[in-house]
Amino acid sequence: MVAKSLAELNRLKGTATKLHLVSSEDIVCRDIQCERVTRPCACKLAVALEKSGQNLREIDLSGNNLDSVPESLFEKCANLERLSLRNNKLTVEAIGKHYKLRKLKLLELGGNPGMELSVECYNRLAKRNVKVRV
Repeated sequence: MVAKSLAELNRLKGTATKLHLVSSEDIVCRDIQCERVTRPCACKLAVALEKSGQNLREIDLSGNNLDSVPESLFEKCANLERLSLRNNKLTVEAIGKHYKLRKLKLLELGGNPGMELSVECYNRLAKRNVKVRV
């Protein structure tokens, strides 16, 4: 099943296998206590993934103007095979800690500024048979 909003992901209660939040308003923070209020933020996404991310195999967060991705964001997504972070404002440093996704097969990073992965990074991903699209 494909969830196209955080509300839908929560309604599906762990049965969703795909989450597509392309250019989504769900990523815009509405929490007045958050330093990123009215800007793209992963706080609501983090809560939703913690509750309902265990069966997700694919997450597409393309085109959301994200400039950071917390290291812990995908911790509960043990089955994640495909992660698309295309067309955001991410740098290598912003995504550098996400090597821990054990089942990851495809990481899409195109359209982000300064996304030149080091040889070490490519080698680390290649050892795990992860394809990287920059």
